[in-house]
Amino acid sequence: MNMMKLLIPISAIILSIIVGNRYRINTGIIAGSLATVIGIIMLQMTAADFFSLVPSKIIFTVTVITIFYGYLSENGTLSAVIDYMIYALKGNARMLPIAIFILSILISAIGIGAPTATAILAPIVMSIAPRIRQSSLLLGVSVSYGVCIGGNFILSQGGIIASSIIEGSSVFTGMGRNMMFQAFLLSTLFFSSLYVMIYVLSQRKAVPMSGTLEKPAPLSTVQKQSLLLMAVCLITILLFALLSHFLPKGPLQFFFTEFDLSFIILIGIFVESALHLAHFPDIVKNHIPTQTLIFFTGMTLLMGVSIRAGIVEWLSSLVQENIPQFFVCAILALFGGIMSCFSSTLSVVIPVLFPLVPSIASKMDLNPVLLYSAIFIGSTGAGISPFSTGGLLLISNCQVREEYHSLWNKFLLLCGINIFAAFAVFLLIGQL
Repeated sequence: MNMMKLLIPISAIILSIIVGNRYRINTGIIAGSLATVIGIIMLQMTAADFFSLVPSKIIFTVTVITIFYGYLSENGTLSAVIDYMIYALKGNARMLPIAIFILSILISAIGIGAPTATAILAPIVMSIAPRIRQSSLLLGVSVSYGVCIGGNFILSQGGIIASSIIEGSSVFTGMGRNMMFQAFLLSTLFFSSLYVMIYVLSQRKAVPMSGTLEKPAPLSTVQKQSLLLMAVCLITILLFALLSHFLPKGPLQFFFTEFDLSFIILIGIFVESALHLAHFPDIVKNHIPTQTLIFFTGMTLLMGVSIRAGIVEWLSSLVQENIPQFFVCAILALFGGIMSCFSSTLSVVIPVLFPLVPSIASKMDLNPVLLYSAIFIGSTGAGISPFSTGGLLLISNCQVREEYHSLWNKFLLLCGINIFAAFAVFLLIGQL
């Protein structure tokens, strides 16, 4: 294997991340530019071959989902629902963090994704702390761990992107959603266990609830219509998924299998537009994650040309020849966590590490679901880091001055605990 042919794409990945972070340039732009040079000049790919690497299905799915929920966010429906749920528990301070935890799971799982869910929840949740004398740390952890779980669900951005990458491999075609659902269950168990421990420790220092929460305003007609439409779309998606699994093979089963969730969401967007539930230009401006999509597209192109150069085979053989079988899952969790501290889980970590799994699983006789889970859990656990978007959003919205600076160190410590816990758990699993 030509090492120079491998070193150039590896150097390009490292260079794009370093330069992007150092000079605050979208890493996707740098990665896409380097991918063009490597693909066209070094690997002599045709233009059609190169553009086939663009993750068009993922871009379309993420875009329509964020537009759909952008309507609900823009017209205040999501905030109103959150306010009502929090107000319903106003007399029980101990239950409020748990309610926020569950709410974070639901909000991030329905398609918004972890980053957007955190952006919606952080200002509301962190502003509650001084009014009810609850720890900002516990409320922040409730959001962070909740979106870690919900962000792995198959209908969330993370689940959609991850399952699409899994299905992109010839080995696991058509198995992406099933594998990611199993990974979701594992991540639910992992982060719920950590949350319970932190919750119990926090309650030792809890003080009686004080202050007041104002009763939320009644839902407007537009907000009621938005809620009904969301419920109809989610029920339809779940119904289609069930029918695709339980119907006998034939035209109907084929229809429900091939009718992608993004098509249902697209019809939902049409209804939202027809009912004028929000101002569409504002949704495009405020809710479509353009930066993330550019980031992801550029890194996917760079990873695509790197795979063509043989980087997956080289890294796989490196792991297989130098790391004991029982240690592989733990190492992937550790690598995923460390990488996610300084780069995006969905745009960098998943595209870089997920393609290694089929080869490693096959040659080392390991369960691919465990390998995918180790990467996802290790990387999402680092989302509470102050250097990540989620951690920074929570810290920046802290309303208690005495806690503001200490939150930085506490979140950094929790990030390390999350990564170490993922490493330890998968090391234990590897021993079984």
